[in-house]
Formats: sequence, C-alpha cells, structure tokens
Amino acid sequence: MPVPLCHHIFPDAHRCGSPAMRGERLCYHHHPDRKPVANPYARRARRGFTLAAPTNRREFQHALSDVITRLAANKIDHRRASLLLYSLQIASKSLSS
Repeated sequence: MPVPLCHHIFPDAHRCGSPAMRGERLCYHHHPDRKPVANPYARRARRGFTLAAPTNRREFQHALSDVITRLAANKIDHRRASLLLYSLQIASKSLSS
C-alpha cells in the first residue's frame, strides 16, 4: 500500500516528497498547526556548549558553575546536565587520587 505524500507545492512548482501525517494532506513540516520557532537562534544556542577539560580545582569549580547556571537558565536539558555533572565528578575523583 503506497504511503500518501504531502500535498505542499513549493514556489518552484515541485511537490514535497515527505509522507503526509496520518489522516492529513500535509506532512509535519508543512502542517498549519505546527508552531514555528519564535527565535531560531535561541534554539541553536541551546544545542550545546563546550567545557574546557578541567585540570585543577579552580577549573572544576568554573565548569560546575557553568553547567549549573545553564541548567537554571534552561539553556541545557537536564539529561545532558546530569551526564556532564557525573563526568565532572568522575574526573574530579581521578584528579584528587
């Protein structure tokens, strides 16, 4: 049974090739109920950040502060923050040994 395709027509007259949502004529991307991102740059900023590899106590404190601040400001998801904090904990123990 063929999958129904999205009925959206692009300005250059070609049709979208994505599968339509169940019971709908359009795909997820072209559906009118889909809410656009208010600020696409804000979403891109939430994707991630880099932490310098901490090598001393001061750098560990800075890295912890950075993760906690981003978590409190909702600029990093809790799962990623949890993994980063756990990684910092392991690295801290290996540094003190």
